[in-house]
Amino acid sequence: MKTLRQFIFTLIAVIGLSMAVSAQKNDPKKQRPKDPPPVINPGDKKTKPKENPPRDEKKPKKPGMAFFVYSNNSRIDLA
Repeated sequence: MKTLRQFIFTLIAVIGLSMAVSAQKNDPKKQRPKDPPPVINPGDKKTKPKENPPRDEKKPKKPGMAFFVYSNNSRIDLA
């Protein structure tokens, strides 16, 4: 009886998997249409270049880089 149950379960699993594969086989892939690339005119002189905003002189400057090395060269000799 156990063998018959395993055989039926295997048969149902094989049929189910084959149906799932055949359902996906003929599915056409829908691709998104390509957008045309944007047009860039490098010689467009109508637009003014962006000016840098004036710097606030009251702002504190960022600290520079600091480097610190600590070395402990004490040596203990045990006899």
